[in-house]
Amino acid sequence: MRRELITVGILLTLAGCTFTGADAIAPDQYMIKSYGSIFNSRAGMLENINQKAAKVCGGKKYHLVGDSDADMVVSTRTQIGNTPTTVLGLIAVCEGSGA
Repeated sequence: MRRELITVGILLTLAGCTFTGADAIAPDQYMIKSYGSIFNSRAGMLENINQKAAKVCGGKKYHLVGDSDADMVVSTRTQIGNTPTTVLGLIAVCEGSGA
């Protein structure tokens, strides 16, 4: 019984967690991916991507390239087995570079 309660507690703690990362792919272009549990909404993940784009573009205007409506659920192998995970990735193109 205690083991089940601990497992449920851990899963509830992780239910709302997200991670958003950015990788430079070209000058003033960044691949930004947001990862989360299956309970994260598309709108919330898109908001995380917008926040990260604003940060990596240093306050300059930017636009996002890609399909924000793409399928997002993937199976991630974890210690407790295959776990459904949501992933949304878009490219941020920073505008107004030094020219």
